[in-house]
Amino acid sequence: MFGLLVWPGAGAADIAVFSGDGSPPKMYVQEGKNRGILVDILQYADQQLHDDSLRLALYPWARAYLQASSGDGGIVGLSWTQRRDDLFDYSEPLFFDEVVVVVRKGSEFPFRTLSDLRGKRVGIVRGASYGEAFEKARDAGVFVVDGDNGASNRLHKLVAGRIDCALFNVGKAGFEETLRIHKEFLPFKNSLVVLPVPLRSDPNFLAFPKSMHMRPWLTEFNQVIKRGYTRGDIPKIIAQNLGS
Repeated sequence: MFGLLVWPGAGAADIAVFSGDGSPPKMYVQEGKNRGILVDILQYADQQLHDDSLRLALYPWARAYLQASSGDGGIVGLSWTQRRDDLFDYSEPLFFDEVVVVVRKGSEFPFRTLSDLRGKRVGIVRGASYGEAFEKARDAGVFVVDGDNGASNRLHKLVAGRIDCALFNVGKAGFEETLRIHKEFLPFKNSLVVLPVPLRSDPNFLAFPKSMHMRPWLTEFNQVIKRGYTRGDIPKIIAQNLGS
């Protein structure tokens, strides 16, 4: 579907990259088009790369992760964990995602650390991770994860009281943008509360399975991303996606 990967310098390459399709405003599909902060950052990098073309496909996150971990291409929006580091070569961070905890009004609780989620049922996109500490707390049974296929499904569960809290991307502004995208939930805006302390500032990466031997290519890609931040191009992309 995406063609063969060819080394830069040996002719132009079509490089397959996968990501999730249900995490606005970070990466999602709307009216059949790929949209979001990471989508636009990747498109920006694609325009700056000399020889190669990035071909982005958005699927439910679990499928996107499976495609990448099977060696079919890279994945954008990946968080770092030790287990994943054994499987993937990582870029420099593309974006720092402030992950927030959202609850129903009247069900607020003090939150500062992962231990404050003890006994909670936490809604996240299926297959997602939010770093090593999150993984360890989940494995230790501090909280129970309830996976879904995207923000709309998570909002349904939260409004219906089927989960105690839910994680959303890109801070309070990102959550409000999610409600604007999923207009059917706007009537519930005043009944949902973003807790004041975020879960974490989660660095998001582009990563490739080690079997693809993409470290030399990532060196050039990293330079593009660094220049994009230095020039202010990528901060502008982020602001535009948040309507600011």
